Amino acid sequence: MGNLQYTSLAQIFFVRCEKEDFPGWYFRKREQWVYYPRQQLRKHTHFLALALNYYGLAAGGSVGIVANSCPEWVMTDVATQLNHAHVVPLFPNISPENFNFQCDEANVKILLINDVNDLDPAIRELLPRFNTVICLDPLSDLPLNGIYWDEFIHKGETLSRNVDSSMWLRSQLESISADDVFSIIYTSGSTGRPKGVALTHRNMISQLLVLKRDCIKLKKTIDSALVILPIAHVFERMAVYFYLLSGIRVYFADSPRNVAKLAREIRPTLMTVVPRILERVYESMTAAGERSWGLRRWFIDQAIEFAKVEKSKRLFSPLHFIYDKYVYFQMRKAVGGRLRMVICGGGALNKSICSFLINVGIPVYEGYGLTECSPVVCVNRPGQVRPGSVGHPLSHLEVKIGENNEVLVKGESVFGGYLNMPELNRELFTADGFFRTGDQGYFDKDGYLFLTGRLKELFKTSTGKYVSPNPIEMELGRHPLVEQAVVIANNRKFASALIFLNAENAKRLLRRSEVDFRLGKALESKRVHEAIRRHINRVNSKLNYWERIKQWTLVGDNLSVKSGLLTPTLKIRRKAVETRYADLIERMYEEHD
Repeated sequence: MGNLQYTSLAQIFFVRCEKEDFPGWYFRKREQWVYYPRQQLRKHTHFLALALNYYGLAAGGSVGIVANSCPEWVMTDVATQLNHAHVVPLFPNISPENFNFQCDEANVKILLINDVNDLDPAIRELLPRFNTVICLDPLSDLPLNGIYWDEFIHKGETLSRNVDSSMWLRSQLESISADDVFSIIYTSGSTGRPKGVALTHRNMISQLLVLKRDCIKLKKTIDSALVILPIAHVFERMAVYFYLLSGIRVYFADSPRNVAKLAREIRPTLMTVVPRILERVYESMTAAGERSWGLRRWFIDQAIEFAKVEKSKRLFSPLHFIYDKYVYFQMRKAVGGRLRMVICGGGALNKSICSFLINVGIPVYEGYGLTECSPVVCVNRPGQVRPGSVGHPLSHLEVKIGENNEVLVKGESVFGGYLNMPELNRELFTADGFFRTGDQGYFDKDGYLFLTGRLKELFKTSTGKYVSPNPIEMELGRHPLVEQAVVIANNRKFASALIFLNAENAKRLLRRSEVDFRLGKALESKRVHEAIRRHINRVNSKLNYWERIKQWTLVGDNLSVKSGLLTPTLKIRRKAVETRYADLIERMYEEHD
């Protein structure tokens, strides 16, 4: 393994905080932006490291974090690294069994939370298991083993007056090895025991340096980033360290729901998002005409339809300049007007939505990665964008297609294996050292990677035919009335689907206001059913006969992490969906007997 410019993420943090041109961070708190200057970030992280050590954090131990994205999250991450320990991101609504398992396996003794009341009741009952619970919100109830953040920082400040404290902090930083584990991140699969992904500083830093050199060129005086995803997800965590490495101004949002409002407020140039956020942006933009009347409405609708046309057919058209001046400019302004990079990961983005956003002047760069790869494997980049693909591999990685079209990855940012799972780890890698991602795909002639499905999600019908649900679900999800589709086929006579209704677009189709819209009536609407039926027929026409959706049921429930139907990374919990809607599923097959 080669030498790195930095040996730890903590080193990047402190080097950046020493730079006078580092603009610091901002956090949206109670409708106000709170500023964190570089001196405060550095000092408070030192205080935090000393206090963590005082409260018993030792090398090899862990700090669990259950909190929204904020500067304190990153400061705790760095302070934990100074103690040669690991941060374990946790979620407030996982099962108590999984919560206990993760804390036991990773040796979590200290827990950082925002507010006790944010936790599910079953998780709140587990708080006594920790030595210390740090509460960020000064208005939170305090458990018996709890301490408020400000008090914890004050304790560290008191400890810093010890003559040996500076020497200890310097020694701790300098003795971190690039191959030390800095975090244990548990994958939230739909079934089975959670798997702890142990990532090293080398895994992350090697990727950050390549992204900075080859893919994303940022300017300190111009660029700023809006953080809207949970840092608990490795995608956003990597992004925050990349912003830190680049030395740009960072704004931490209080909630992803406020993304449009905050983007207009601070006018960022860079964001990382998941597909659902861009789908909401698209829905808002394409609804713009409905707020107008007469000729203006017709003009906006024409501009929207024009933006959906393939780029090659729009080149040099004078219509583009007209629409851009009067329509697309306003669309860009609605998300700040300065975005020059929107990096999308964490799932497949609808190709049509991607093309539309690019055509109206919002540069979307779709990528692909896994927690096990720290996480980026491929990404579209300026001058190299192909909608529908996930871009080219990063230059420090080897990526190839193996048996059954499986994507295989090898390189410094690929992890070494799951925590305490030696048997599984032996199966994870090929004889020549490539990580088996479990994703299927292919490279086109220009080296762009296209994903086609998951190896493990290959259903076998009772007639012996195989059905890959992911590509079908992606195609079904392209219709504006479809929020999400879940294909059912395993051990069944034929393929069926649960179609989750997009209520916002159903309201638009039926021309109902917020007041007079009724979800129940929308689910029974002939117009809604006919529109979805036509779409399913179009999808079926491209499939083998055994893959075609023969029965489907429209569902009006909200898909969310809180409902238990989505993982924290916003992927469908297939088993949970099949259990929740077992009666509906059985009815589809009974009706077809």
